[in-house]
Amino acid sequence: MPTVSLTMIVKNEEKYLARCLQSVVNLVDEMIVVDTGSTDQTKFIAEQFGAKVYDYHWDNHFANARNFALQKASSDWNLVLDADEYLVGDAEKCLRSFIETKRAIGRVLIVSKYLDNGEVKYSRQLASRLFPKGAYYKGRIHEQIASDLPHFATSIELHHSGYYETDKTDRNLPLLLLELEDQPDNPYILYHIAINKKNKKNYSAADQYFERAYSLLTGKEGYAPVLVVDYLYNIMANGNLDKGITIIDKEKERLTDFPDFHFVKGLFFMDYIQKDLENRLHMIDWIEQSYLTCIELGESNHNDSVVGVGSFLAAYNLGVLYELFGIIDSAKHYYRESSNLGYQPAADRLNQLLM
Repeated sequence: MPTVSLTMIVKNEEKYLARCLQSVVNLVDEMIVVDTGSTDQTKFIAEQFGAKVYDYHWDNHFANARNFALQKASSDWNLVLDADEYLVGDAEKCLRSFIETKRAIGRVLIVSKYLDNGEVKYSRQLASRLFPKGAYYKGRIHEQIASDLPHFATSIELHHSGYYETDKTDRNLPLLLLELEDQPDNPYILYHIAINKKNKKNYSAADQYFERAYSLLTGKEGYAPVLVVDYLYNIMANGNLDKGITIIDKEKERLTDFPDFHFVKGLFFMDYIQKDLENRLHMIDWIEQSYLTCIELGESNHNDSVVGVGSFLAAYNLGVLYELFGIIDSAKHYYRESSNLGYQPAADRLNQLLM
């Protein structure tokens, strides 16, 4: 039977580490925890779970630290987790099914919790985290696995809370800028710099990096759809809506099956109409169709999709649209649909309409 090592790099993770290790301790043959300078109880917690703990001098290079952890592992396979992640569901069955039938890089579903304008939201993303011994990492930050093996989705799901009420921009941005010096035309690095600028609400600076990243895309990159969506959100924040119209027109066929694209289109057209309501009122139908398409497509597990854009968030926005134009029966219908899926703002609006 193939053996599996958990490999991790950590620093000051006493808040989350026990939850992570508890979720995986009975699934793996050994746990390798590489500490990059903790001053709290992180190392003690890892040792209490039976992990092999190693110290590593942080050199501002995530791949170097991850590869150090891989070198300490002795199993046939490696499972990589961060301390603020934890496995859910029947992870053992999913893991064993994959490693006993495939020689490949396994992609796991990561559900991340985050705040968006004060509202708790969740996103889904597939990430390569399970792979045979011999593969290694490259990249100073947002490191990637270097291997000729194919990538396949597993049934493993993990939850991630590291972006919730946490700003990692001050840590990530300097490393991204260093990486850009070595790879000035790498759209992936440019994209993540843009995201960090956007997270700091520096929309003008973010736009420059988004534009460069977008211009370098081939369209085959796995992150291309979400880059386009994030670019459109930044364009809305930056106010250069004419640029957004051009991008939407260019991408509408390539992203036709991505609900997040249709969702941001609905928001975008609402902003665009308000700039010239008299001449753009016909675009109301475009907004309606965008959200109806979201619901028709349903939820996506791919491309870093936001949970709800294919269901309760789209239904809620349809309710808002219909209420705005006095189509109250339709507004009630979609608020009810959204409320039935557990979205409290929809329940609140429905109750107001029923009073």
